[in-house]
Amino acid sequence: MITRFFLAVLTGVATMASVYAQKFTIPVFPDTQSEVGSNHAMFNSRIKWVIDHKDSLNIPMVLHVGDVVNFDNYDHFEVASKGFDQFDAHHIPYAITLGNHDTEAVGFNSGSAAPGNVNQNLRKTHKFNAYFPVSRFTHQRGRYEADKSDNAYYTFKVGLTNWLVISLEFCPRMGPINWAGDIIKEYFNYNVIILTHYHLTTKGEIDTRNAGYGDFSPQVVYDRLVKKYANVRFVLSGHVMSSALKVDTGEQGNKVYQILQNYQNEDLGGGYIRLLSFDMDKKTVSASMYSPFYKKTKEDTSRFVLEGVDLIKQGEERALKR
Repeated sequence: MITRFFLAVLTGVATMASVYAQKFTIPVFPDTQSEVGSNHAMFNSRIKWVIDHKDSLNIPMVLHVGDVVNFDNYDHFEVASKGFDQFDAHHIPYAITLGNHDTEAVGFNSGSAAPGNVNQNLRKTHKFNAYFPVSRFTHQRGRYEADKSDNAYYTFKVGLTNWLVISLEFCPRMGPINWAGDIIKEYFNYNVIILTHYHLTTKGEIDTRNAGYGDFSPQVVYDRLVKKYANVRFVLSGHVMSSALKVDTGEQGNKVYQILQNYQNEDLGGGYIRLLSFDMDKKTVSASMYSPFYKKTKEDTSRFVLEGVDLIKQGEERALKR
């Protein structure tokens, strides 16, 4: 009798855990450069909020679309690093893609272009990698260059789904683009999120330019990488204002959800977080922009629901055409 009772309790707990695991939320930080430079309380408010809601929202990982800092100086990186120290202390994993402001392409005390060859300066990321060494990225599994997280990949698991996050440098070189393709092929049964600073325009179109100083444009990245693989699901970006959504169909018939979020010129960013709330049973993703600093959600086109989201689940085998 007692044994049966405990078995029933355990079964009920396991069932509840299984149901719970099918719902989760991924917080996406837009460009935080203005807050890091001018409003530290606003910057830290979103970090505290994520920590406070880690369990209730079943948060597996935090993603940042780049431009963590505004100027290429130690003061800005100190602020950003101390903020992320809180995630480290609470064992919340994160991935950061580098924006142009996270490199020596901008000045020491200015967001304008630094002297010299801007394209070459764009690949100088010593400060970022000093303040955010690979050891801080607990879910990072590999990188394009040794000891540099400019191009890296991460994995996590939620419920019956495995996830691969690939961060790409700003307007990347062809080497990282090809490297990312090899990683995606290797993790063919993982749902892929491509984290890149620059992808959609303010009109929700894939940008065809290299920003004037990068290497390959977002359009080239889409054509050579994103649309090629059946397991790519999301492309998350920032860089331009403010929010946009573009849904395309890849060459293998998979939907690719491309989402822009950046509010750096609107009240320094307003402390907003993109919340992507997944319900795997309903096959939906609810997207919104929430500010813990102001305790409000934007009621505009930044709020939407994706329906019929087809995720690869454990045990499913989907052959990739190569």
